[in-house]
Amino acid sequence: NWRSAPRLLTALNAVFGAVRARPFVFDGIPFHPTIPAERKEHPPLLIQGRLESPLQLWLVEPDDSGKPMNKGMVSEQAARATAAEIARLLNLSARHQARIGERPLAGGDIAVLVRSHWQGRLIRQQLLRLNVPSVQHADDSVFLSDEARQLEWLLAALAEPGHEGRVRTALASALFGLSGETLHQLHEEEQTWARWLEKFQDYRQLWQEHGFMRCFRAWLINEDVPQRLLAFRDGERRLTNVLHLAELLHIASRAHPGMAGLLKWLGDRRRLPTNKDEEQQLRLESDENLVRIVTVHKSKGLEYEVVFCPFLWDGRLRSGEEDRVLYHDPADLQRSILAIGVAEDDPAIQYARREEMAESLRLFYVALTRAKQRCTLVWGKIKDADTAPAAWLLHHPAAVGPSQDALEVTRQRFDRLTSAAFLGDLHSALAPAGETVDMRPLPQEAGSRYQPPPVEEPELQARSFNRSLAEFWRVSSFTSLTAGLSAEMPDHDLTVATPPLEGELAVTPRLDTFNFPRGARAGNCLHAIFERLDFSQHNRERLENVVERALTGHGLAAGEWTPVVADWVERVLATPLDGCALRLSGITLDRRLNELEFYYPVERLRPEALQDILKRHGYADGLFREMIDRLEFSPLRGYMKGFIDLAFEAEGRFYLVDYKSNWLGAEPAAYQPERLAEAMAREAYVLQYLIYTVALHRYLQFRVLDYDYERHFGGVFYLFLRGMAPARGANCGVFHDRPAATLVAALDVLMGRLKT
Repeated sequence: NWRSAPRLLTALNAVFGAVRARPFVFDGIPFHPTIPAERKEHPPLLIQGRLESPLQLWLVEPDDSGKPMNKGMVSEQAARATAAEIARLLNLSARHQARIGERPLAGGDIAVLVRSHWQGRLIRQQLLRLNVPSVQHADDSVFLSDEARQLEWLLAALAEPGHEGRVRTALASALFGLSGETLHQLHEEEQTWARWLEKFQDYRQLWQEHGFMRCFRAWLINEDVPQRLLAFRDGERRLTNVLHLAELLHIASRAHPGMAGLLKWLGDRRRLPTNKDEEQQLRLESDENLVRIVTVHKSKGLEYEVVFCPFLWDGRLRSGEEDRVLYHDPADLQRSILAIGVAEDDPAIQYARREEMAESLRLFYVALTRAKQRCTLVWGKIKDADTAPAAWLLHHPAAVGPSQDALEVTRQRFDRLTSAAFLGDLHSALAPAGETVDMRPLPQEAGSRYQPPPVEEPELQARSFNRSLAEFWRVSSFTSLTAGLSAEMPDHDLTVATPPLEGELAVTPRLDTFNFPRGARAGNCLHAIFERLDFSQHNRERLENVVERALTGHGLAAGEWTPVVADWVERVLATPLDGCALRLSGITLDRRLNELEFYYPVERLRPEALQDILKRHGYADGLFREMIDRLEFSPLRGYMKGFIDLAFEAEGRFYLVDYKSNWLGAEPAAYQPERLAEAMAREAYVLQYLIYTVALHRYLQFRVLDYDYERHFGGVFYLFLRGMAPARGANCGVFHDRPAATLVAALDVLMGRLKT
């Protein structure tokens, strides 16, 4: 034997040599004592300067009833004791008191061998409890992990970023890490919630245009996902699963290129996982010096300095309850027999059990011989231990008659053992091992947390930077330019309410435009209604159907709000926009574009230059002056993007419209021109419509023959919907401006045309 230290070989020879006749059940599988390889050096394992016994038997003491101990209870105790001993050894190593030769014992020197992945997870939980880092070798499918479920939530939200419930579910996962309190605050803080929705919309667009992996990498980096996951105690496991799943999704996206198709593929794999496909099996999260948790099957051919076997007492064999058993014909071992409908006393059961015990003994041998320095085995009178390999080897009857079933005789003898007889068997069987075997009760201490030794960090110094960088190329928007201003995003309510007077009586609010719900959800609902309506068709039934579907789809009370909102929409459509005959109700479908998305190139845009142009053209008065003075963003080179709610043509002129559901007050006076001007300045909407104007201006230059801004551009309308009504005219709820041609031209030149 080239692997194990000589003293450990002495102990193992005693264990497997205890049964001289058929130690592995069948005559053809003998045991030959092993000897250490010549001239093979084994640096000793020293614990606090002492050589401990290389084979440690932790004995489970029966309770007062004398009945076999409960398997579940022993499993918990064995896992806890194993983790506590590993933590003790590593803490001693951190103090240079656990060494292999001249080097400290490390986590990678230690392995815990298990029979099932359930046992592996139990060990890992106990190691985590004591702050011991570990890695589990498992055949489980990665699609069974929590990360697979959370990625499915994320993909569902990216596929439908307008579905607020899906976005909230994704944000509640560990991938984003938002607490319940934070999610509740998002319900109240419309501006922050709007930014999250826009962010999901951006990721969706990246997925659509560049594929899943590009979107995934952007999300991973932008949301600091690795840092967040690694903060968990099992962070490496979580991050490995996320990256592994992303690879599988990337491969699957070639056959399922659409969002819906890839989402369905992931859902199907989660609900019908398989561990037969090696690509789907859990990967090791790290190759670092961690405690290994390995199944006995996977440990074949491997070696570890220190091995723990906390569960090899579980020896449950098949019973007569199975309706079929498979075994080899005793008369011809090359021939397999499948026996169907067997009873408990059928010889087929006996043959199958013998083969099963032989296989268990082989794995028992594999497990104990993985160790180089020390092996710890949990053993005792536990339920189903009577057919475990250790029962066969260490409690085998002295003689078995030729007509007797040796396995059954051993089982019955083990079950009748008193505590004294149980210990007597062990001392007798292991006497040849001498001091190489140590027997003691299973430790019950909870254990101390592992305290890793301090890592000496080298002194770091940044390299000198002495070269110039090109300006950062990126896609920007009104939102990103004004991120530092706390500006409200489009389509979200501005909840500036007058505080109630002391002693004011609470009254049930009326169902009207001023009391319609506020926030992003309500704003999105109103946008959806105007987007789906044909303004020029005066069909009340059709209008109410559109309104009802929109309210329902956005989680609003359609039953009570449908007639109110339908009346409201009719008033908005009939309100004059310019004091003359221009109304939305006069715009047919062929003369309008909804949600006009734009990207236009920007060669160079700096905040100082933008501020200067706005001031020179008279857009720097009062509150808006304060806004633009605080405008800060990195120099932009790339593209400006955005969405124009509505662009339409009337009598040869083109207009852009932005719907605003902002709540400015509970009476029409709050929506008069001076109040609208304040809101436009305060929220930097003036800058927004200037950006939109440049977009529409550039678009019309390519689409309108002999285009001339003065002749063809009609201006911008910001419609504050809550204040609009025909009787109030264009002076209530309607903000209109037509930027000077010189300003638009200056902005066009300032932004430049990106050279390719």
